[in-house]
Amino acid sequence: MTITSIGRRARTTMALCAGAALLGLSACGADVDTPPETPAGAAETDADDTSDGGGEQDQQSSEGGDASDEESASDGGGEEEEEEAGDGAGANEGAGEDGGEPGASRERTRIMLVTDLGTDDTSGEGAPALTDDDLAALLAAPFEGTAECEDELVLEPGAAATGCLGPASFDTTEPHQEWVANVVFVPSEDGFQNGSTVAVLFSTGTELPTAADGLLDEDVSLTGVGFGSMFGAEPLSADEVAESTLQTLTSENAYVPVNTMAEWSDVTCEDGLDFTEFETVDCEATTTDGTTWGLLVAPGTYADNDQGLLVGISVPRDG
Repeated sequence: MTITSIGRRARTTMALCAGAALLGLSACGADVDTPPETPAGAAETDADDTSDGGGEQDQQSSEGGDASDEESASDGGGEEEEEEAGDGAGANEGAGEDGGEPGASRERTRIMLVTDLGTDDTSGEGAPALTDDDLAALLAAPFEGTAECEDELVLEPGAAATGCLGPASFDTTEPHQEWVANVVFVPSEDGFQNGSTVAVLFSTGTELPTAADGLLDEDVSLTGVGFGSMFGAEPLSADEVAESTLQTLTSENAYVPVNTMAEWSDVTCEDGLDFTEFETVDCEATTTDGTTWGLLVAPGTYADNDQGLLVGISVPRDG
């Protein structure tokens, strides 16, 4: 090999190296100057995530707000409607009670039987009388209050005095209740069979109800007893009236005890009693010797005692 050949090969080799170097530099420059491409899937995913997430949240928020508003409006309206309906029902019930419509509560006739009048009916001429002040004092005494009456009461059969004002219960002592006083009779100390003494039956209102005016008969001797504050709260059957009447006749705590005046054994009654109506029912009492006595039994709606019965024993008088 000659020196010239060696030189040619060296130059060829150098030229090839230089070209390879230039090609390498060109490739490297392209990598530096051109930004890396972003994968299309990644960009689309990010966009979808951002769009879908925000949209779903906004939609959920919107739907939640609408649902809350609708629920609140529904609940509030329902409560208001129920409250208004409830108030209206209560008002109607109150109106029914005060307006006298069916089912309204009724004021019961209240009574007081006064047997100790503090008078002497054996002196003087004619029937004795209670002055208006005496009558007012009898009316007020059980309540330790005050009362006033306009007229006197002549103590003779069928007499009555209206225009009295007095307390109606122990809750107040002021004279705000209107009362009427009627002359009645109670068994004498010698026994109901042997006579009677005069007494006074006070009742609320301006007159005793006509359904009970048989109690004012001169041939009827009254007694009574209180059983309890709830007695008569519900209507009594005929059997219940009969049983309670027998207890009245045999009680030593009656207004005028008649338990020793006869040996009472049985009572029967034709009807029951409703304490909202002051009226009498017909009953019959039997003693152990077989004697029967007619009775008039009325509600014992006592203003000065427990609720009980007012019992009139019918004793026909000679002449």
